[in-house]
Amino acid sequence: MEAISGPLFRQLARLLISAIDDGEIAVGDTLPTEAELAQRHGVSRHTVRQALAELRTRGMIESRQGIGSIVVRRSSPAAYTENYSSVEELTRFAKGTPLHVMSVEDVVADAELAEKLRTREKQGFVLINGARYDRENADMPVGLVEVYVDATYGGIRDHARQMNVSVAETIEKLYGISIARIEQEIAVELLTADQAASLGVAPDTPALVVRRWYSGDNGRIFEIAFSRYPMGRFAYRNVLLRGDQKLGMS
Repeated sequence: MEAISGPLFRQLARLLISAIDDGEIAVGDTLPTEAELAQRHGVSRHTVRQALAELRTRGMIESRQGIGSIVVRRSSPAAYTENYSSVEELTRFAKGTPLHVMSVEDVVADAELAEKLRTREKQGFVLINGARYDRENADMPVGLVEVYVDATYGGIRDHARQMNVSVAETIEKLYGISIARIEQEIAVELLTADQAASLGVAPDTPALVVRRWYSGDNGRIFEIAFSRYPMGRFAYRNVLLRGDQKLGMS
């Protein structure tokens, strides 16, 4: 394998991405099997699975039962792409794009914040502010994230700066609950001067805002997260199928 820095699975992912972008592997082609890729590149099948997950996240391949991994597009120009169809995929995705925490503080919802979070006034939260960075360029922030965790799960404070998985998954492990439901909204906002400065763009730059409400298996919302990505740095991809079809995942 040619010398490329980073984890082994990401090295393999970059080689496959380059082959697709250069036309060596065409859109519509089926990738070699996991076993063939492992043998060809001298890596484990686990490494291959991680690399293929990276390509799925970028929306470049789809895994179909009985067929394999099909190339559906070349790489997106956006620095950060989300693509998943289940709670499990979303939490798995966060392992490859950890949140860089900038601050952790306790807040109590006033009327304005309660309306924003769709909660009651005077409810306590642990507020975690952070940023996500480009996988290829660790110096370029692609988005800002603010996470409000129900104060009932305040133990997250001691773990926030060491997380290598999502906030929600960390809470799952700490408190033995499971994510049962995620409600999501996508909107557009103009970045404030402070937000724009953190991202290195002009004030009032349009940004895609992804808002998520996480509920546990007890039916209670335990986390609310707002992620803001300036125009051109984020792509969100989803595949819609008819009710009688299923998208096979490897």
